[in-house]
Amino acid sequence: MNDKLKTIFSGKVVNKEHTINTGVDEFPRYVLEYLIDNYCAEETFHEDMEKVVRRLKETFVHGAEAEKIRHFIRENRQHSIIANMEVRLVETEDKYWATISAINESFVNIPESIVRQYPMLLSGGMWGTIDLTYDEMEVHNKKIRPFKITAFTPFQISIINTDEYIGKRKEFTSEEWIDILINSCGLNSVKMNRRQKLLYLCRCIPLIETNVNMIELAPRETGKTYLFRNISYYAHVLSGGKATPAQLFINLNSGKIGEVGTRDAVVFDEIANTNFTDPKAFVSIMQGYMQDAKFSRGKKEILAFGSLVFVGNIDVQGTLPHEKYYHLFEPLPDFLQVIAFLDRLHAYLPGWEVPKLSPQSYSRDYGFITDYFCEILHELRKIDILGQVRSRFTLIDLAKTEHGISGRDQRAVFKILSGLLKLLYPDGNVSDEELKELLLLSCELRQRVRDQLHLIAPGEYDRIKLGVHIQSSGKKITPELPDADRIQKVSLPEKPSVGEVLGLAVSGDHGCILRFEMQATKGSGRIVPLGSIQRVMRESIEAAAQYIKARHSDLAINSEWRDNYDVAVLATFMGIPKEGPSAGITIVTGIVSALKNIPVRNDLAMTGEITIMGKVLPVGGIQQKVRAAYDAGIKEVILPEDNLQETENLPDYMKEELVLTPVSSIKEVIEKALVKD
Repeated sequence: MNDKLKTIFSGKVVNKEHTINTGVDEFPRYVLEYLIDNYCAEETFHEDMEKVVRRLKETFVHGAEAEKIRHFIRENRQHSIIANMEVRLVETEDKYWATISAINESFVNIPESIVRQYPMLLSGGMWGTIDLTYDEMEVHNKKIRPFKITAFTPFQISIINTDEYIGKRKEFTSEEWIDILINSCGLNSVKMNRRQKLLYLCRCIPLIETNVNMIELAPRETGKTYLFRNISYYAHVLSGGKATPAQLFINLNSGKIGEVGTRDAVVFDEIANTNFTDPKAFVSIMQGYMQDAKFSRGKKEILAFGSLVFVGNIDVQGTLPHEKYYHLFEPLPDFLQVIAFLDRLHAYLPGWEVPKLSPQSYSRDYGFITDYFCEILHELRKIDILGQVRSRFTLIDLAKTEHGISGRDQRAVFKILSGLLKLLYPDGNVSDEELKELLLLSCELRQRVRDQLHLIAPGEYDRIKLGVHIQSSGKKITPELPDADRIQKVSLPEKPSVGEVLGLAVSGDHGCILRFEMQATKGSGRIVPLGSIQRVMRESIEAAAQYIKARHSDLAINSEWRDNYDVAVLATFMGIPKEGPSAGITIVTGIVSALKNIPVRNDLAMTGEITIMGKVLPVGGIQQKVRAAYDAGIKEVILPEDNLQETENLPDYMKEELVLTPVSSIKEVIEKALVKD
């Protein structure tokens, strides 16, 4: 394959093994590979590489040496440096100015001929060798601007031919092409299976497709931003720190367009640690942009094409996300766990399936020169390939839910499919079997988003099953998500037990099961709360005790129980704080069970606030609580009568499996919950 690639793409490939451990890792990979390809021969590679490294170290300017180099240029009147250079047009002066950060200079004179020759200088800048001179006679707007560029030799390809690239794709099988792409990304394709290769290539989709909104949560050291930092200078990585609307969208003071308007992809690294100024307003702007690729700041409405990528860490258990996560968006900061924002994500990449990086993970074979590959990805954003295959399939909901597939679901699948086609089959020559593979992956990445939305808001989002109807064969297919059936394990009591009762609560944005154990022993009337029970729940315990004391005869409990017995109330999982009034009916049921020595049903859970008069008051989070009961295998849920209407929007499959029993008094609760003789 290496020989074949070198022959067909002569001058556009490089041995990736030569780019590892070069001793000049501070340079972007595309700079290093350009120099290797142009100045190092295979036969004398090591000798040539030594010369390249020596020249780099002699002419590269470190930040601490900026003033020293400025002085050297002034004294010697000329000097060559290796650095990144950006150019901007200042229209009020009708003049181009270059910015060279390496020498802390934003007003460097540059000939218009260089700008015309290398237009990429105007969009993100270019690395190269910059020949500088110093002329104190250069004055603009009454200010001396002495630094001048006399020549520029870029380390990036300035002209590419996408038609040639697309035409030569047919010379390779799909297996060969996938390996070439993986090697071009700098990784060793031999160390991955086909699914891992495809998942890794999905990271390229935001670079080759416009306006893709993607999230990837993965364990540490899986290289979530490696590709964006090393493969494309059209990507901008925000690593923690502060993100502002002016930085990303538009600066109202200067009118300068932000990163989403000038980059192919903006990557939020360590998203949980990113500091957003005014998070709610920021998310609101992002939601609008993620929906229709437009954003408004002040009176301006701007159309942009930058993709948004959110990456962060997630803990795993075995090969799946840890069961401590009720849904897979939990690692995100709270202000991003907003339904309207999450629904606009096109893809959720399962980063826990991507292998961790190790010394053996990096490519040992030939791949495209990074600069060439970067430009190809950038140019392919402009082509439409989906139209060639759109008539060959139809998206369907195999679960046949009432609302079915939404417009956002369809847009998401089409976006991901388009990106995969441009990567793997840019010529549009894709068989039914190959198309099926890409369709299943595209559906999977959106299905994962929908699954989490259903967990968070089951009443608003049906449990759809994204599928595809292949026209030629008539087959209906749907992806199988390895993490689809991942739920938090809740162990229910094996049989009805005295004093053991199940409550329902809300933790964060999802429901959960609370297990209480009550025990009555000879004592002096103390109520002993255990298990990190907080103030409001302690007051529920006191209210329960007062109710039982006042209604002891109705409950057939000895009137002297408060003087002769101690009651311990334990909320299990003692390290987790428990708070809120909704466990009121659960607590009173457990205490009555303990005092009367009658078991509580183990297939029933409950929620509701109590009063000392025995009334059951409504509580919040009913839909989330019912969902938790369903997931745990509960058969019946007791809930306040005033909350029953909130269950109408729950999915039918839940209501078919669960008995929902509304109550208005504690007497009704006890009659339902205690085991009858």
